[in-house]
Amino acid sequence: MAIYPDPILRHSVSHVTKFDSKVEKVANLLIDGMKTDATTAIQYGIDARIIVLKGSASPLATGAPLVLINPNVLSRSGEDKMVPWTEYCGVFSNLSGNKDEVLEVELLRDEVVEVAAQDILGIPVRKALQGEAARSFQHELDHLEGLLIIDHAGLDELPIEVARLEAPYHRDRQRLAYERRVYQGNEPLYR
Repeated sequence: MAIYPDPILRHSVSHVTKFDSKVEKVANLLIDGMKTDATTAIQYGIDARIIVLKGSASPLATGAPLVLINPNVLSRSGEDKMVPWTEYCGVFSNLSGNKDEVLEVELLRDEVVEVAAQDILGIPVRKALQGEAARSFQHELDHLEGLLIIDHAGLDELPIEVARLEAPYHRDRQRLAYERRVYQGNEPLYR
């Protein structure tokens, strides 16, 4: 898994355009290699818009893995329904050389997001996510856009070595992190 400050974590990820056995293989590798209940392909160096949610992050009753390919947000709860969370991210593990030290950021996430995506066969799916599933999805969607939890914090809230690395880019990344984008197209999302 990529670890900060690996530049791949700042890469805006490419759409999956061909649904073949390789997509299923990547999804299975992600599911089998997951260290947490949510991950993306880019965190493993694969340039593909794939999010996997499982366990407490999965909206499925059994906590079974849910693979979302080329995800888009169709709608979000109102700003008055944003929920505060304290998040950590595996890409920041071992940041100071202490494997037990965790970088946490307090931020706001939408309480509910309606998501459109494709499954591993390319079939369109829609899900309304709330609670931990909504939070996890939004965290992973940030990764697909090259955003990290540190982009939701002020530089003064970050460890000094992280703030120093982030300072030249932080204003633009923070602006992107605070955008509450939804799909605005007139064309069908998936054909």
